[in-house]
Amino acid sequence: MSCERCRERHTKCDDRQPRCSRCEKAGRQCKRTSKRSLRVAVRPTGFAVHQTWVPVPPRVDFVDESAALVSSETSWRDCETGRPEREHAESVTSTGTAAGISLRSPASAAAQNDENANLFGVSDEAFQQQVQSPFATRQGADLMRYFVDHCACFFDFSDSRRHFACDVPQRARRNGMLANAMLALAARHRSRTRHYDSYISDRYYHECLQALIPRLGDFAAIKDDELLAAVVILRLLEEMDVSIVGSDPQGHLMGTQAIITASQIQSPSPVTSLRKACYWGAFRQEIFMSLTFQRPFKLRLPNLAPSVSSADDWEWSLKATYLCGKVQEFVFGDDVANADEYHRLTREVGAWKMERPTGFDPMYQDSCEEAGSFPEIRLHMDCHVMGWQYISMAHLLLIVHQPLPRVGPRHKEALQRMEEAAIAEVKTICGVAMSNSQTAPAQLVACMAITLFGDRFVSRSEQALLREMLIRTEKSTGWPTLSAQQQLERCWHWDMRTSSSSIREPSSV
Repeated sequence: MSCERCRERHTKCDDRQPRCSRCEKAGRQCKRTSKRSLRVAVRPTGFAVHQTWVPVPPRVDFVDESAALVSSETSWRDCETGRPEREHAESVTSTGTAAGISLRSPASAAAQNDENANLFGVSDEAFQQQVQSPFATRQGADLMRYFVDHCACFFDFSDSRRHFACDVPQRARRNGMLANAMLALAARHRSRTRHYDSYISDRYYHECLQALIPRLGDFAAIKDDELLAAVVILRLLEEMDVSIVGSDPQGHLMGTQAIITASQIQSPSPVTSLRKACYWGAFRQEIFMSLTFQRPFKLRLPNLAPSVSSADDWEWSLKATYLCGKVQEFVFGDDVANADEYHRLTREVGAWKMERPTGFDPMYQDSCEEAGSFPEIRLHMDCHVMGWQYISMAHLLLIVHQPLPRVGPRHKEALQRMEEAAIAEVKTICGVAMSNSQTAPAQLVACMAITLFGDRFVSRSEQALLREMLIRTEKSTGWPTLSAQQQLERCWHWDMRTSSSSIREPSSV
């Protein structure tokens, strides 16, 4: 009787005792099981007319799960020395189906699956992880694609490696917490910009929290890049929910700040590229909160100041972001305004505009000075668009906080010049956002400028254009702007009839 190894490999066994020639040559155990009696039952060869047939693949594997085969195969695999011996199998010609059907143990079947999976670059273990991940469902895969196409841009616009579009989804395949954070944000964004069930986002959100909250009490969590990425993603979702909950709890923002602060104290080693991308995402979220509530800048990222000598366009975009944060820290800070600090920041902003790479030059520009329109300023990439948005916001804040003569005619003249300069800068920010609608975050910066300085516009046509910008942004990005619309309407002394008659569908740019 053939030994199990020869039978499993479909090779001819000489049936020598106590070990066959092949097992003796390989130095392996020669196992034999009791003979199995096979009984061929005679069955009718005819089938029903309406018989339903199941398609069968060319090769079918019958897995023998007997304990003897499992243990023997496991022992053989444990004895592997790493020297693969090629044995030339003899062809089986006794039956026509022997080449397509094999009898194998579960262990050998798993090994063959590994080989087949490796043909596609996927191991059996990785495949099992994919099956268990939220991306394994059609809904999960669809939302993952939506996150990459519509949500990652809020984090990656100044990142040449696009970590949130490229790296984070790959990490999320083996990290359910990170995957659920991605899917929750994607579902929320989709529900606010399209017809989509908002409760789907809630389900992913709660599943994410169940895994995230216990991790926050772990000291090692401060070094977990994927945990930080999940919290930063959830913070963006939290910002989008402001109009739903009626207030901003800032829970995930504080969680992000706590993780970053603790990691800076406990981990002096250089940060990873993903962690750096998360830091900048948190930095921009702090810019948004500082502007919204006009409060001091709370997040400190001293080690991430971009290199002044860098000629990389993405680094220059980050430098503009960093300058905007520094200006906000000066403007909304608790310290008494210092004229020297003001002039130093003004020089830094001016230097950025003068020394920036030529990639930031507009591809096309039209001043559009007629009433009721914004300038058209078309730029190349997202980093160019957002670089201009943040440096313009920094300049706008410096304009309205410049030292002025306290009394006399010079005070009135300086105040008038300041108002004109501020209005022109708001128009520039809105023009960049409308001219580069593919860069969704640019619209958010424009809405910040409108919310803070829209009350300075007196022209009814320009007021309507600002309001249209707020409506457009909420429709395209899902960002809540209703409270800003209502606040400006009160400042502009619009009554209900004026407000409703001014509503128009946003035009395409």
